[in-house]
Amino acid sequence: MSSTSSPAGQKIVLNTLLETEHYEGLIKELTCTKCNKYMKPPIHLCVDGHSVCGRCYEKSYQCHVCKKEYSLTRSSALESLANKVLFPCINGGCPKHASLPQLEKHYAHCQFRIINCFMARVYGDCKWAGRAGDWMDHCFIEHSEKVTDLPFITVKNRWDAKRTEPVLNYFLLRCYDRIFNVYQIYDKRGGRMMWTVLVNDENAEKFYFEVDIFLPNLPSKRIVYRRPCKCEKDADFLEHTQNVYIPVENVFSMLDESESVNFIVRIGE
Repeated sequence: MSSTSSPAGQKIVLNTLLETEHYEGLIKELTCTKCNKYMKPPIHLCVDGHSVCGRCYEKSYQCHVCKKEYSLTRSSALESLANKVLFPCINGGCPKHASLPQLEKHYAHCQFRIINCFMARVYGDCKWAGRAGDWMDHCFIEHSEKVTDLPFITVKNRWDAKRTEPVLNYFLLRCYDRIFNVYQIYDKRGGRMMWTVLVNDENAEKFYFEVDIFLPNLPSKRIVYRRPCKCEKDADFLEHTQNVYIPVENVFSMLDESESVNFIVRIGE
């Protein structure tokens, strides 16, 4: 006899179903019926008792369900529940359950969220969209020249004076159990070339990156800079004084016979 066919097993299955239905019912009660998003305090009520989240309350003057006016009373019961319940992540397949403040932080890094390939924003030739957790595998298949499992990447980039986009190159280096985002940016107004490296780590500065510009036929002539990496959450990374900035005339002096810039970006710890 299987464990689920015994009286004890059937009771466990029944209790699990009841708990699941009860939990799903709670989540439904805590989901705004207007915008279909989870509700957090303040949670407002109309005179007939229909609930609405604070965002939708501020944008409307009457209940969207019964078309009656809002009450001056908020739902203390729902607000109390909203502060205690662990909500499921809305991204399909994600097992994460957390409080709303924790869940809002989670969304930015959820591996199940749907994203577009970032390479398209730089190179404009990719239509891929899928789970964030599958993106690196996609890049290794479709953009193999832009990604590596090594702590360095060697680049030969032909200079195009007609290019207007500031981001010239974007690379991914998967090393030290992390993914490092390498940007090469042309600041035309400032007359300089910039390199910076971002990593999803609060202690990003324990890693450094090195930019080594060289001439293949003249190894003794090179420009080398070393700077600390920066956290992906740093919104001002483009203005950071610890980026590598090189005047364009210095970069142009390193163009080879094919008018290409040759450089290596290395990651170290």
